[in-house]
Amino acid sequence: AIPYFKDALEGFRKQLGNDHPSTLMRVNNMGHLLQNQGKLDEAMPYFREALEGFRHHLGNEDTNTLVLINNMGWLLYDQGKRDEAMPYLNEALAGFRHQLGNDHPGTLGLISNMGFLLQDQAKLREAMLYYKEALEGRRRVLGNDHPDTLSSITGMGKLLQAQGKLDEAMPYYSEALEGFRRQLGNDHPGTLSLINNMGFLLKAQGNLDEAMPYYKEALEGRRRVLGDDHPQTLEAIELHKELLKLQRERDGAAPSSEASDPPR
Repeated sequence: AIPYFKDALEGFRKQLGNDHPSTLMRVNNMGHLLQNQGKLDEAMPYFREALEGFRHHLGNEDTNTLVLINNMGWLLYDQGKRDEAMPYLNEALAGFRHQLGNDHPGTLGLISNMGFLLQDQAKLREAMLYYKEALEGRRRVLGNDHPDTLSSITGMGKLLQAQGKLDEAMPYYSEALEGFRRQLGNDHPGTLSLINNMGFLLKAQGNLDEAMPYYKEALEGRRRVLGDDHPQTLEAIELHKELLKLQRERDGAAPSSEASDPPR
């Protein structure tokens, strides 16, 4: 794709100039492509050029500028520069709130993302405020079965699990899984991940026998959909083996000291 993107960008620069919004959007697109390839340092000059151009020509609160501000924040975050990233992400969110309102789907998406970023930084109490706002807004605006709402429900369950509140997490996991089954089907990778996570949560609660059907379903589905060698299938195999081992220990076999990390 790179040669085509470069040709298009050069053509826009030649015909419209470097500062035209259409040119700047192609500059941004080039940065996105490089970011998606993992070439974060190469992407940065494109993101900077696009953002500076949009700030200059459209102003800081134009929605296109705000999108580019958000993009810059995520690129810095992907580079591991969290302290540099957060001002951009906060600016983008504040701008979306002001321009589009708190209940706009775009604003709710940024609110949800802020919760994720704070959770990633182990700021769980701060993250909860954003997760709650995003979930309540999405229920109200999009409905309970919208994919974005289901994503927020899942996020709330994961955050509660990270806080060690397993019993509180369970209703969110159950609601999200039912919604994913209904909207996307049992074999969708997202559904299979939730099935797997439900098994892990039950295991963490000590409900080994209840966890087993979920682990089995996740493993069989991933074998069928993703193949035996996919990393998520291999993860499901290891989790299934570990649960079998725990059941044997409970039933009187020799104890084991092995442990696993929670699934994604």
